[in-house]
Amino acid sequence: MNTIREHIKNRTFLRCYLLCGTDDYMIRLYKQKLKTAVVGEEESMNLNAFEEGEKDPLEIRDLAITAPFFAEKRMIIISDSGWFKGNHLFAEFLPELPDTTVVLFTEAEPDKSSALYKAVKEIGHVAEMNGLTDEDLMMFIGSGFKKRGLGISGSTASLLLERTGRDMNRISQEIDKLSAYCIDKGEVRAEDVFALTAPVIEGQVFAMMDAVLDGDRKKAISLYGELLAAQEKPLRILYMLTNNFFSFYKVLALDDEGVKADDIAARLSLRPFVVKKYLRRKRAWKFSTVLSAVEEGNEAERLVKSGNLGEHEAVEMFLIKYSEEKERQRR
Repeated sequence: MNTIREHIKNRTFLRCYLLCGTDDYMIRLYKQKLKTAVVGEEESMNLNAFEEGEKDPLEIRDLAITAPFFAEKRMIIISDSGWFKGNHLFAEFLPELPDTTVVLFTEAEPDKSSALYKAVKEIGHVAEMNGLTDEDLMMFIGSGFKKRGLGISGSTASLLLERTGRDMNRISQEIDKLSAYCIDKGEVRAEDVFALTAPVIEGQVFAMMDAVLDGDRKKAISLYGELLAAQEKPLRILYMLTNNFFSFYKVLALDDEGVKADDIAARLSLRPFVVKKYLRRKRAWKFSTVLSAVEEGNEAERLVKSGNLGEHEAVEMFLIKYSEEKERQRR
């Protein structure tokens, strides 16, 4: 992304670009940024976009070698072509492109061993967009509100991130909604986030995990009720709770080995603030108890699937038992 930003700033464009990865929002954002920088925001005779359906490589090659009409550059956008597999014909055309043409590919999962991927990488630029770090997302939230004349504290931005998850589309939508709601306040507060945003299941289950680890049975049961009201399935909730306990166990084990918090987060693909929350509770929880929670969660899931235990009963028993476990360990 830094390379593309530099090319846009200096107006030194390469002949081809590939935007790929799992972050659809960032791919769409940088596709628009490149398009605007190369041919402008308005409709242009120098822009050809192939977004859906079959794409004829010979037709696109002919367009790509055509000189721009009263402009410096012509642009070809090719989305989800399916050409990044094997030895596609268009890989042979790329080296022939004139400097007056910019070809932009977007592809979710290109094969890095394909001829076209290698050709783009050799004469152009490949940008993988697989999601921002927590730090980048926090900066994105802060700058989003700043552009709208609003402030937000780090703790409130973290709360918003917990409730939205890492989906950039959803984060952007919530920023727009909160900005409109708080326009006269000058600042977005935690109560505004709670009032206007609905947590994704991952955030809600993580909040339940917090309540369980803190021994707050009432809150854990209340959060479970909210998830049921949102039509979430009890068995999925139980699975996610069990998985969170397994992550807790692995964090404690790595910490005992002397691994630093940031390295633990990287190894386990957990967000750094999640690791820090688990580590703050280390003294209150025994390894054996955390492992028992994982084993009991898996067993409860097996019993539900075999018809020997009701799914609501399984989740409620799990929440009640481990919400009270912290108090038992103190005795």
